[in-house]
Amino acid sequence: MLLYKRIETRTLTVGKEVIDEILSCPKGKSYKIVSIHCDPLASMFLRVYLGAKQIVDIDSIAMTTAAPLLPMDLPVTVGQVVKAGFFNNTLGNTAARQITIGYKEV
Repeated sequence: MLLYKRIETRTLTVGKEVIDEILSCPKGKSYKIVSIHCDPLASMFLRVYLGAKQIVDIDSIAMTTAAPLLPMDLPVTVGQVVKAGFFNNTLGNTAARQITIGYKEV
């Protein structure tokens, strides 16, 4: 079954990265993230980390109405934590933003 989870980031800061936990894998479970989505905004870079390893760093403007989801194939195993957020490279757009992942239990 495909599941979706959405988070809203904290208020963004110009020139800084704001990252929050979006998924953690408890004992006895394993997941696979299959997609990620955010609103397209120029100079707002979507970032995703699995533990300390950066998996995604893409200008969110790449998310268009024609292709609103970034496909992923990211396994998440027991004890791993996935964090997502933005690097804000704009000159004043600091509103909190939403990020949605699609994932399934494997």
